Amino acid sequence: MVTRQSLRVCMCARNEAAMATVLELQICQLHPREYEVRVVKAAAGGEPRAPLILNVDELLGQRPALENKVVFSAGPTRRVVRPSEQLVQDVGRQLFDALFSDQILGTYRASLSVAQERQEPLQIVLRLEPPELALLPWEALFDSHNDYYVCLREPIVRHLPASRTLNPLPVQLPLRILAVIASPRGLPLLDSDSERALLEEALAEQVADDLVELVWLTDASWTSLHSRLHAGPWHVLHFIGHGDYDLHYEEGQIALVGENGRAQMVEAYRLAELIALANPVPRLVVLNSCASAAGGADDGFSSVGAALVRSGISAVAAMQFSITDRASVNFAQGFYTALAHGRRVDDAVRSGRLSMFGTSRSLEWITPVLYVRGEANLLFNLNTQQQPPKETDQRKRRLYTEASEELLIGHRSKAIELLDDLLSLDPDNSDAIKLRDQAARQEQLIKAYARAAEAEESEDWSAAIDCYEQIMQQDPDYRDTTTRRDFCRDRQRIAHLQEKLRSYASQKKWQATIDVSETLEQLDPDSADPDGLSTEARLEVAHEQYTAYLEDLYLQASEAERSEDWNLAINRYEQIMQQDPNYRDTTTRRDFCRDRQSLARSTSNGRNPVTLFAIKTLVIDTPCGAIAWGSSGRYQALAVDIWGDAQIRLYDMAGAGLLAIQTGKKGAPYVAAFSPDGTRLIGKGKKGATVWNAYTGKSVLHVPAGNGLAAATFKADGTCIATGSYDSACVWDVKTAKKIFSAAERAIQAVAFSPDGNRLIVADQRGLHVWQLETGLKIFEDLRGFLNSVAYSPDGKRAAAGSSTDNAAYLWNPGHVHELAHNASVTSVAFGSDGTRLATGSEDGTARIWNAITAHMMCKITHDDPVSSLAFSPRGTHLATGTRRAVTVWELRYM
Repeated sequence: MVTRQSLRVCMCARNEAAMATVLELQICQLHPREYEVRVVKAAAGGEPRAPLILNVDELLGQRPALENKVVFSAGPTRRVVRPSEQLVQDVGRQLFDALFSDQILGTYRASLSVAQERQEPLQIVLRLEPPELALLPWEALFDSHNDYYVCLREPIVRHLPASRTLNPLPVQLPLRILAVIASPRGLPLLDSDSERALLEEALAEQVADDLVELVWLTDASWTSLHSRLHAGPWHVLHFIGHGDYDLHYEEGQIALVGENGRAQMVEAYRLAELIALANPVPRLVVLNSCASAAGGADDGFSSVGAALVRSGISAVAAMQFSITDRASVNFAQGFYTALAHGRRVDDAVRSGRLSMFGTSRSLEWITPVLYVRGEANLLFNLNTQQQPPKETDQRKRRLYTEASEELLIGHRSKAIELLDDLLSLDPDNSDAIKLRDQAARQEQLIKAYARAAEAEESEDWSAAIDCYEQIMQQDPDYRDTTTRRDFCRDRQRIAHLQEKLRSYASQKKWQATIDVSETLEQLDPDSADPDGLSTEARLEVAHEQYTAYLEDLYLQASEAERSEDWNLAINRYEQIMQQDPNYRDTTTRRDFCRDRQSLARSTSNGRNPVTLFAIKTLVIDTPCGAIAWGSSGRYQALAVDIWGDAQIRLYDMAGAGLLAIQTGKKGAPYVAAFSPDGTRLIGKGKKGATVWNAYTGKSVLHVPAGNGLAAATFKADGTCIATGSYDSACVWDVKTAKKIFSAAERAIQAVAFSPDGNRLIVADQRGLHVWQLETGLKIFEDLRGFLNSVAYSPDGKRAAAGSSTDNAAYLWNPGHVHELAHNASVTSVAFGSDGTRLATGSEDGTARIWNAITAHMMCKITHDDPVSSLAFSPRGTHLATGTRRAVTVWELRYM
């Protein structure tokens, strides 16, 4: 027989009893259905991690079958492994192998050894963060290597976090249990008399020894339970009745007796509030009801049992499956016997399982689930509450004073040591308990913050986040924890994205690499191009698009060649040659098509066509102030000085945007010109002309341009640039930015170099002027006023200019000036690459192409808006026209 004296000897050393040999595991979610097991605390030391590889959906689908096997498992059989046990064992093996894999298994085996050396069980604490994992029967863990179920040898605890853990409740025996029975009408009838008799029989010895007092409340209603809770103290609340889980509200419920004897479903949060009015609040609740440990897929801790622990109850023993009357009574006998002998609650649950295991062949010993709040292992401090001798009062006061002083100067460990000495003399000293909790909490927070900072310093973002969140659970406002946690989350995401980017780049998935880089750009621009991989991806994508573009042109040319459409075939081959003169057999095929075209013409009775027609091939919806067409050998591009904006945009031949350059000056006049090699671009900048790298948009040169820049262009060899402003025309060396020529003119609108670079032609409000750059002398002048555009033919024999007032363009041929009529001001002129064609654009909404030798019009292209600018392609096969609404590219064909 257990006596009070033996209990006092066993239990007065509260701190020693509360300590356990522990293996604490945290299971967290990395991604949907991707989990990781982390060792939080281990008796053998170490904090390894390993992935949890488990088919959760399959196991959840087996849960109903598993429950049936457990409930109906008591039938006799002669097989070594009973059919009912096979499924339980298979599920337990899967859970064990997934939980204890890699280094985790080694830590588990080592911790078992430590526990055996201490002659203690190994407490296995599970922190199940993903809600779906809380629905799995972890109590069925089966160690196939040693051929036993873990929960029968080692206590298993489901841990719920708490900001603080209550100290063991001082209890003057007997342990008072309020046993509540509720069997409302309309639900399956409970044999309450039998239930009561069985539980009283199971606890008869403990009641006779005055270790346990069992008080009954039958047909419990909200009102009767409310009243009985006031008649405490109650140390344990034992509920026998019906439970359910509301899928709609995702919350566990129990059934009390309501009006007319029918069921009143009480949600877990309301039951918790009712229990909380007891003084003291019961530290333990036992739920002998179906589904009391059943949670939802979105919140695995929404069951009645888990919800009660989250609300403040130190521990709850609940049932994850239905349970038979005999099994529940066997559990209660083993559970309360251990509890009344001062054992920890986890040991008491294991004792209850063994009681069930030893009295029948049922597998229902996996049904109980233990939820524990924080570090609440020992719930009660059983003692006779003898008063300490009076001579110790002075020592207690001294210990408290010294502990307060040590805590004040930051010596928390010393303060805790002194307070432990005080509590060994007076375990119920509330001031000492409160001060010790404060000191322990401060010590814990400081150590946790140091671990977090160390993890952050080593860029172990996951560990840092875990530490900061543990701090926030205890004190959300502790120092800068929230800010540091959020920073680590951002860095963790950046590190994850960079890892993903590198993976995509290693697999040459260039577009996916670019997509990840753009996400990184939004988070941290400095992290968006690790090891230059994003730049490499963009270059590779551009190359792939360029290759696909050439391949498509080649296919079009080949198809046209097969159908003997020689014009189209020649045009497509020449488009390819503009991009890559050595592409496949393009030159040979182009020459062959030319021969076939000549042969076809020579055999026909018609005349050689001299008329052009234009086919629209591309429309770019952007307002155009000025347009330029450049070719770098790598690709062709259109540069558009945006109407009404301070920006030049570059587009490829498919209309895709390549680059946007901020010019710094909004509105007219509009300026855009490529260097001969297509690698640079000149336009208006702040207080002058600026040259940019056409690939990167980086400024490489800036020159002042007198009183307002109006025009700019490159010399044919790219060594100089010319600018025109309100009062002068200038030529600048592109390497030194030194002015090497200047001529005073008035209201200059356009400038152009001769093909040999020796002359500069200027158009202004007085007319046309040609300057010899070497001598600085004006060698030609034609005073046809108000000219606004100018161009030299590639052979240098002709010049053209557009007039703002005469509704015409002028073409200077050797010995003769031609007037090319429009119906409104001419805004732009440009020669084709061979010098035989001249294009003019006008505010009358037309672009016209003229024979530059005969001055006869060959083609008229009509627009809905005034034409503000135009430019030939480098090979002269296409014409780009710009209006205030769009840029259009036209393919030119002979008729």
